[in-house]
Amino acid sequence: MRETDISKFTAPIGETDASAGGAKRFFKALGRVLFTILMVFVVTGVIIGISLSVYVIGIAAEDTGINLKAKQLNQTSFIYVKNSKGNFKKYQSLYSTENRVWVDFNKIPQYMKDAQIAIEDKRFLEHKGVDLNRTIGAVLNLSSGQSSYGGSTLTQQLIKNISDDNEVSLTRKIREIVKALKLETEYTKDEILEAYLNVVNYGNNCQGVQSAANLYFGKNIDKCSIAQCAAIAGITQNPSRFNPLVHPQHNKERRELVLREMVDQQKITQDQYKEALKESETMTFIGFKKSNRANMSKKVQNWYLDELQKDLQKDLAQYYNISEKAASEKIFSEGLKIYCAMDKKAQSYLENAALNINTTYDKGMQCAATMIDMNGAIIATTGSSQEKTGNLLFDRATDSVLQPGSSIKPVVVYPYAIEKKKLYYSSVVKDEALPKYKVVNGQYVAGPNNWYHSYKGNMLLPDAIEWSANATAAQVMNMIAPENAYNQVVTLQGFEHLKEADKDNTGGLSIGGLTGGVTVREMAATFTYMGNGGKYFKPYTYYYVTDADGNVIIDNRDAIPKESYSPSTAYIMNRLLHYNITYSAHTNAAYARVDGWDICGKTGTTDSDKDSWFCGISPYCSLAIWTGFDNPRTISITGQRTATTMFSDVMGYYLQDKKHKEYAMPKTIIEANYSSGGGSLYNIGNPTEGRYVGYYTEDNMPDGSGGSVDYYGDDDDYN
Repeated sequence: MRETDISKFTAPIGETDASAGGAKRFFKALGRVLFTILMVFVVTGVIIGISLSVYVIGIAAEDTGINLKAKQLNQTSFIYVKNSKGNFKKYQSLYSTENRVWVDFNKIPQYMKDAQIAIEDKRFLEHKGVDLNRTIGAVLNLSSGQSSYGGSTLTQQLIKNISDDNEVSLTRKIREIVKALKLETEYTKDEILEAYLNVVNYGNNCQGVQSAANLYFGKNIDKCSIAQCAAIAGITQNPSRFNPLVHPQHNKERRELVLREMVDQQKITQDQYKEALKESETMTFIGFKKSNRANMSKKVQNWYLDELQKDLQKDLAQYYNISEKAASEKIFSEGLKIYCAMDKKAQSYLENAALNINTTYDKGMQCAATMIDMNGAIIATTGSSQEKTGNLLFDRATDSVLQPGSSIKPVVVYPYAIEKKKLYYSSVVKDEALPKYKVVNGQYVAGPNNWYHSYKGNMLLPDAIEWSANATAAQVMNMIAPENAYNQVVTLQGFEHLKEADKDNTGGLSIGGLTGGVTVREMAATFTYMGNGGKYFKPYTYYYVTDADGNVIIDNRDAIPKESYSPSTAYIMNRLLHYNITYSAHTNAAYARVDGWDICGKTGTTDSDKDSWFCGISPYCSLAIWTGFDNPRTISITGQRTATTMFSDVMGYYLQDKKHKEYAMPKTIIEANYSSGGGSLYNIGNPTEGRYVGYYTEDNMPDGSGGSVDYYGDDDDYN
């Protein structure tokens, strides 16, 4: 017998168990990985599902923003303004001038209704606003990255046309679906179809079938044939491509497709279909006539109403989650009542003052100005120094992003330093160049320069403001850090046009040479903090707006302000700018004085005198004025006084019939005389009137011993 070595056929003792154990551990580990991945997907799916549900519920809770009754009525909206007795009176009407003529449902021929349903939404009468089959197809298109999703029912198309929501995204589709479902619970199918046929674009600025029938066939819609109704219905999918006046062949192909759908869906008989095809072969279109294009004279509204219209358009778009174009249509067709904050007399006077600025040495110099009360209501505004010739023109008070020069100093650098107790009213500040002010050609250079071409070493804060010293402002900005000041004005003071680069811009935020910029309206709004206890109110042009039934839509009357600075900081800055006006000797600030009134303010001039500002307040309101050129160039010496003299003129006019009042001084403020030499105190609590009265808080004042506190760190400590 041959012996067999079984070791060749069997593993050594223990090897089989080890291999099996290794495989088991591998698959067990793999299972854990796969389970973990699965759970990640499950958890992610749950989170997405919850988020989507919350989003959908949120949309469902929103007002659709669609009022078909108002659309049908095409109601005129009205602006109301207070009269001299404080009562609102009708001031101006707003109405649509679109080529739209609403026609009642029972006057639209059945063929027109059938044609539209046949080509756009054959299950319109069966679904509840959304066609599930078509929606699934649309989502699949979206998933494959196609830009045209389709799948919209007539209800969804109506929503899209009214909201003018053309965003190409899944969220837009979800928004549209939810609104469609909701709309179908609020209106009948007939009401929705009637609105669709009266609202949708049928090319050539024709909104609705009546204006389309008038334009293309010279008749009312109730007189149109089956073929003509098909021609109109076919336009909606692509009003440009199927425009019968521009692309008659494309319209022919499309209307014959409509007719085939109508006969296939048994909307018309075979005989009617053949007759309509025969008519289609020789169909002609009338188009525009001179009588249809009669020019309607449109009243030129003032600068204030331009701003109001833009504000309301933006606010309605945000409120209803619709486009600004759709919001504009609401303003002109839904019978809104708009309660405007404008002071008629002040508005007229301000615009006239701007038209009459002295341009003898500055031909073409422009002017923009905004006046705002202490609660954010815009009293008056103007966007030009030239006669207004149209509506919704370029407005230099809101559309120009400008460099504010030194007018920014009492808004950013000095109040922030006082708020953080780095400065007090009579602090000694350094009027010296920063050795590492900015980088030029890769090298640090010292700066900034002062307009008086020298440095004074040390100055008291009131004098630094009155001299409009650039170096002192830069020194203080360097101390508090530009990023802190940037965050302050962006989050708490309404500056919307700064750039990221301004976070590190010592010079920009301290002396007004910004990477971004400011608007006149922003400056007027932020200056109010010095008169209202440190608050910032977002400026507004209307108190509130109601719909045609009197329901309040948007209300600014109880707006909650932001606390930009403490009441004590606001009052200290108020008194510093009072000092600037009262003892002005080195800038044009003295020209802004108004007899009998406590005026606080600051001039602002940019490099080479290309921009000239004055921003100031009275106890009733703020007023910011900018002068300059659309193509910047140096303003003459005479022209540099324009902003301040105009401020005195306009503010003086506004205050002439106002009851006299003073700024409210917080109880936390301590008045005391200070030394003109070093800013130290004497006569605390019993100050004598005069130039050297300072305003302090108990925890932020000189030590009272005749010395002053130096809050500055090492000169080389730069950001």
